[in-house]
Amino acid sequence: MLDELEPEVVLVYGSMPKQVFSGLEKRTRFICYPDWITYKKAGGK
Repeated sequence: MLDELEPEVVLVYGSMPKQVFSGLEKRTRFICYPDWITYKKAGGK
């Protein structure tokens, strides 16, 4: 999809595993939002 859409920013909900995102950081900007469970475990309200 990065090739087809060429987005400037990609919003990621949840983790960003290296085996999936490795090398892609050079092609676009990623903004990662923690999933609900991770957010709550970190003390989010």
